[in-house]
Amino acid sequence: MASENRILRIKELHQSKSKSLFLRFSLGFVILSLAWAWSAGTLHESVVSKEQRGANLEKFIGKIIPDPTRESGQWIDSLPWMTNLLTEGQGIKAAGITFGIATVAITLSGFFALLLLPLSARNFGTQRPLEIIQGKHILRSMYWFVINKSSRILFLFTRSLPEYVLGFLLISILGPDPWVLVLALAIHNFGILGRLGSELVENNSNESARIMFAQGGGRYSSFVSTILPDSFNRMLVYFFYRWETCIRESTVLGMLGIVSLGYLINDAKAGRDFDRMLTFILLGALIVIIGDIISSLVRHKLRITRSE
Repeated sequence: MASENRILRIKELHQSKSKSLFLRFSLGFVILSLAWAWSAGTLHESVVSKEQRGANLEKFIGKIIPDPTRESGQWIDSLPWMTNLLTEGQGIKAAGITFGIATVAITLSGFFALLLLPLSARNFGTQRPLEIIQGKHILRSMYWFVINKSSRILFLFTRSLPEYVLGFLLISILGPDPWVLVLALAIHNFGILGRLGSELVENNSNESARIMFAQGGGRYSSFVSTILPDSFNRMLVYFFYRWETCIRESTVLGMLGIVSLGYLINDAKAGRDFDRMLTFILLGALIVIIGDIISSLVRHKLRITRSE
């Protein structure tokens, strides 16, 4: 009897749930688009035959093995080659430049995004922050409307600019300088961190901030003393995630001519030295892994500190 009532209850809930025609139409459109894309003839066309692709793959796998190992068959013989690649081949120097570009870029973007969060969040950048009435002045209301929308549009605009295009334009203006890549990454990630941080502030239901506003506190003082400490762990997750992305992106941007891992990878690719190219790629991956470990340790330490 209980199971029958449960089944009837589930049916009632299913029948009473809201039905969105737009959502169903969107789902149908996505399914039809995927079916069309998969069945389109051009998707499966290739100028390279299947046999040629197999031969290219076999050749590539053979060439990513270091030269000393290919000659002797012993992996230990590649250690001097690897050491020389990291020192004389500027691998460590390029990795340090890549690390520095990514770190400075994400620090700049995080700092300036943090400054705008109290203005860009819908619940803060308004005449009535957190629904606390602070007068009914039309001009003041219009002022905060413009400030809020302008900061949100700024975040939208900067994150819509591809880093590679930004880097190319800035190099054309400023020349091949590492700060060009820093600016390109900082501008793009400023918009991303601003958007993520704004949503984090909007979804925070910290009553302490509401009390501070009710007692006459300002936006920045309420944000710094209540919202920021409460959301700091989540903001660090976003920060380190984008930092890892910056490392990968600075590797790619190095192909524009800045001496970083991307530059060395592109140089090795041009010479078809796939073993050297793979070494530099793995070196970049190692930096990302180290960054992820640092991120986990910092957030773990903060959780322990807060629990105490």
